[in-house]
Amino acid sequence: MNTTAVKQQLQGLIITLRTYWERPRKNEYVNYREVAGFSIGAMGVKAVNSMLGFIQLAPTCLLIASVYGLSPRAIMVLFAITNVISILKTPFVSMLVDNTDTKIGKFRPYLLWAGIPCVLSIIALTWFIPLNASSTVKIILIGIYFNILSIAQPLYNNAYMGISQVITPNSQERTNILGVSEFLGNLGPSITNLLIPSLAGLFFGKNGMLDIRAYRILLPAFSIIGFIMGLIVMYYSKERVIKPKDEKEKIGFLEGMKYISKNRYFWIVTISKFFDGFKGGLSMMLTWVCAYQLQNTGIQGILSTIVSVGYTPGILLAPLLIKKLGSKKAAFIFHFLNPIAALVMLMTFKNGFVFFVISLFLYNFALGPQYIMQTSMLSDGFDYQQDKEGIRIEGFAQNFMLMITTIGTILSTAVFTFIYEKNGLIADAVTGLTDYSILINDSIREPIITGVILVVIVTSLCSALPYLFCNLNAKDMEQIKFSLEKKKFVHDAGLADAEEAVQKEEFEKFLTQREKEEALLAEKLQKEKEQAKEQADKYKNMSKEEIKAFQKEEKARLSQERRELKERKKAFIDQEIKRAKQNGEKGYIKIIAREKFEEMIRKEQNAE
Repeated sequence: MNTTAVKQQLQGLIITLRTYWERPRKNEYVNYREVAGFSIGAMGVKAVNSMLGFIQLAPTCLLIASVYGLSPRAIMVLFAITNVISILKTPFVSMLVDNTDTKIGKFRPYLLWAGIPCVLSIIALTWFIPLNASSTVKIILIGIYFNILSIAQPLYNNAYMGISQVITPNSQERTNILGVSEFLGNLGPSITNLLIPSLAGLFFGKNGMLDIRAYRILLPAFSIIGFIMGLIVMYYSKERVIKPKDEKEKIGFLEGMKYISKNRYFWIVTISKFFDGFKGGLSMMLTWVCAYQLQNTGIQGILSTIVSVGYTPGILLAPLLIKKLGSKKAAFIFHFLNPIAALVMLMTFKNGFVFFVISLFLYNFALGPQYIMQTSMLSDGFDYQQDKEGIRIEGFAQNFMLMITTIGTILSTAVFTFIYEKNGLIADAVTGLTDYSILINDSIREPIITGVILVVIVTSLCSALPYLFCNLNAKDMEQIKFSLEKKKFVHDAGLADAEEAVQKEEFEKFLTQREKEEALLAEKLQKEKEQAKEQADKYKNMSKEEIKAFQKEEKARLSQERRELKERKKAFIDQEIKRAKQNGEKGYIKIIAREKFEEMIRKEQNAE
């Protein structure tokens, strides 16, 4: 490719980015700026969520088990109690979310409201558990702090998931956004999983992740950074649900149960996710491989990063695969790859940790796109139900799903604990604490890993089967979207009582006007592309000095435009804030003002 062609492509890319930075593409809803904000913020949300990997109630957790010394059985009991409490609070949290009605939506506020207690509970779990306390005291304190986390963290994570489901009503656009956001978002856990063990090894020696100082310094620091980044999602993303402007949903628990019982796509994903606790068993084994087989916790960060790279190819392929194969085939294929990868691990892991890492990489490759596919399928199911019954229940569905998957996780913990204890990992009869260093012995560690893999193979297969029952396709979703848009227009235009012929006529006028606006926008974009091509052609006859002079002039022009837009934006927001305060309005005033300004700019650009 010659230099001129490269310059033309770069010019085209710049024009595209500039064109769609503040306004969406034709027939789409989300501009590039919002995609960037949602994706970067996702890194923070997922980084905070990744802290659970370092403080989870599992014998493979070095902090809870090896540092605090809790036995597998004590951890299982504490885990069961915590999750029973989680199940009991689910109905109340479900109603809380679905009945939340703020100026910025029902999900976005929880990135702040639930994020703060997440960070505080992580600090408490690392700083306020005395190392020399009895097993009973440790269990009580860990139980209190972890229960706070177990209430706040699902709310925090579900807020992000909820936004991803309603960021656009366009099914394919939603899938594309999830592809970008999941790719960038997973960099958050990848970075934390690499840096925390590596920094622990650097500052606290070979047993870095067995040193309490590593947790007390690194986990709070990364949690706070992640929480601040997660607020970008709240600030820059929007919730877009095609429904009448003045429609407000107030859903009781029994009513929510009635609607959720009829949503096929909710049950497909929920039954599949019931086995997530079992499927996570393989990743947990990596901690023991590093700490007791390799006897080097510092290398855990490197190996975690290597196997987490496996997520990336599937994440990048997910939008294309869903578009080409459909949600049903794509979801089934990637879920079915999990038991195959686990079978490979079963046959090879005793040959060395390298084989374990390779198998886990393949397992994660299959896991990578599953969240995107599940979210896409759930969102389609919610759109379908809204079209048929006029109601959306994302918040209720997420929390009810959490209740069911929690039962699955409790069951998986009991099964894995049985495997651990059967192979000799039990508490001391006198102290009640457990010495996990016996896992250095291959004759104890390898049977445990074998048992875990066998369980994972069976449950991963069970997780794949529900997707055979999906029957929505892209054509169905286009019809649903059209139907929802028509219903919204009829309601907002005050035509609910008009005859069907009148409603149809007025809606067709609305569509015609929108098509004209989109045609004008497309024409403007085409002119910009032609201008870019003309400019690229001029480069052929320009000297280096002339090119530099032109680029300097163009840069100055763009900088001036940005300064003028920035000043205009500031003046608009200041005026809106002043007006809002005078009218006694409260809550997210600045965010609402910014979104009003962006909407005004988009309309101006579309009208040019």
